[in-house]
Amino acid sequence: MPYLLGIDIGSGSTKAAVTRPGAARDARGPLWEPLSLGVRTRTVPSALATTPEGAVAPAEAHRDNSAAVSGYLARVGDSLPMRVGSAYYPAHGLVAAMARWVVNQAWELLDEAPERVALACPTGWGPGRARLVHAALAEADLAGAALVTRARAVVESFQAAGRVAASGGMLVVYRLGEAGVEVSVVLTHGPGRLELLGSSEIEEISGYELSGATPDEARAVLRSTVDLAEHTVRSCGGVRAELAAVLIAGGSAAVHPIVTDLLSAAFPVPVLVDHDAEMTVAGGAALAARPQMRAAPPAAPPSAAAPAVVGTTPAWPETAGGVRVVPERPPRPPVRVSPVRVEAK
Repeated sequence: MPYLLGIDIGSGSTKAAVTRPGAARDARGPLWEPLSLGVRTRTVPSALATTPEGAVAPAEAHRDNSAAVSGYLARVGDSLPMRVGSAYYPAHGLVAAMARWVVNQAWELLDEAPERVALACPTGWGPGRARLVHAALAEADLAGAALVTRARAVVESFQAAGRVAASGGMLVVYRLGEAGVEVSVVLTHGPGRLELLGSSEIEEISGYELSGATPDEARAVLRSTVDLAEHTVRSCGGVRAELAAVLIAGGSAAVHPIVTDLLSAAFPVPVLVDHDAEMTVAGGAALAARPQMRAAPPAAPPSAAAPAVVGTTPAWPETAGGVRVVPERPPRPPVRVSPVRVEAK
């Protein structure tokens, strides 16, 4: 049965989810399913290493952590390459290598290629980083893959579950990741149309630091992230009365009640947590890969400047920058496509 694949490459682990075209929602939320990538878990560590055949793949999958490298998503755009084993690769090439591996795993597990692939990326990325990753994905035979901001992926998941309106609301997206907290403020303008007003990130606080913390310790740590959310809303020119909801993604079930209490005290609006917050971004990315029928916006008067809608992934098969590509299914796995290699001098 055809399916759409969403990929979320985090600093610590990589997640994937699938949805079927035309899937509706049930009592829990949208009908997307986590894809089991690990041997005993549904996630796989994002650390990469070289295989004996010279390919780049998750270190855990080949049980080789001796020369594993991680943190490459945050390094996209850096001029210096990253060393993996005895070779050097640009960070965007490593992102594409991980995405390629996930696509191969999905194909082997589900016995068919995904119809479409969407890769979640940090909301604060500009067009330069997006172009680098798009080029690397094309090198990995994933030219038709779309990049979806994490904020849009989260909103897509909540919209598909019927928990927030498709248009007309200002939302705060609060993502607690394994190596940082990302807060975004967005306006929704209908299915698949998202206006990014602002995005902030703090790397000093992460899910790793909250592991094993007492409720009081976690509350003290998380309070500064709520301050960041309030500051981000103010810097976007928004006020609390304009907000429709706060959406939480990531983090653990033990932390969600603490985060919910803190955000509820700061913002007098519903604070919502997805049914599977760890997988919200991956599931939302899969949902964002669905083709969207969009009505043309009304023509603006000649004297008025049309507002720019940013942070969106155009309807399939367009990609960032307005470049239209023809989606092609990748070759049948096992496919061993290495990222662009940089020769050491």
